[in-house]
Amino acid sequence: MIAFKEFEKEPTEFWAFIRFVSETLGYSKREAHIVKDYTYDEISKICRKYRVNASDDLVNKAVTYSRMRANMLNHFVESMLMDAQEANKEFLEWVQLHRLHNYMCKLPLNKQKGEMHQTAFFTAIINIIAEKTIREITGNINELGFDDDPRNLTYIWDNERRIIGATSRRFDGAYPNTESPKLVWEIKEYYYNKSFGSRIADGVYETQLDGFEFNEIYNRTDHKVYHVLFIDAYHTWWDLGKSYLCRLVDALNSGVVDEVIVGREVLTRWPELLRSIILG
Repeated sequence: MIAFKEFEKEPTEFWAFIRFVSETLGYSKREAHIVKDYTYDEISKICRKYRVNASDDLVNKAVTYSRMRANMLNHFVESMLMDAQEANKEFLEWVQLHRLHNYMCKLPLNKQKGEMHQTAFFTAIINIIAEKTIREITGNINELGFDDDPRNLTYIWDNERRIIGATSRRFDGAYPNTESPKLVWEIKEYYYNKSFGSRIADGVYETQLDGFEFNEIYNRTDHKVYHVLFIDAYHTWWDLGKSYLCRLVDALNSGVVDEVIVGREVLTRWPELLRSIILG
């Protein structure tokens, strides 16, 4: 997912209004199992009820945005999300490449227990595609070319080796590394979760915090770090977390995160994005 060009310059007040409308009218139609959009009359009615001063232009923009958000989620995101079985099938194809060409990237295990303690399929696919793409561009097969498991915070340095920015959290990957990176990413794969718990919700809010930090660094230093969020798990995100998917689309369009890559979208968009970052 990338942001809608039509809403890339909206002020903070617009996104606050979108939160109000979404929270008040609800994010999804449970009986239809889809994300909602809103009509002019619905938004105008709650504005009158809660004595919110909203112009016709603002209400109309909110209607248009809600339709675009719902369309993105209902007709694209749902179809991209994989369950554990689908992700494992994709992984088994990619891991052959990893073995055949002696790839160096990590294929980490998830943090589940018992039968669910398996390879983190989505993370492994992301790592393999990253190594494959970097090898193809650079021709270097002796080095990994990116950090697939950062164990430290991300720091921004100036030309005189002064630290001029730092993140509050560690990420799941960085290119080329965590020292003034061009690209960082975090991964939220939750194939075995039975409920949308606070840990998952906190992950969404942490992404927003990261985005605010990167925006502050960019505005102050002009150093751009492209910030990507990967998500997958059909049951967790679609069956249980539609409201959080809406919030991620809002975060994307308000500029808090640069891109959200969903499920099997990783197979096409991830190498394309990496190429643009490395060659750009």
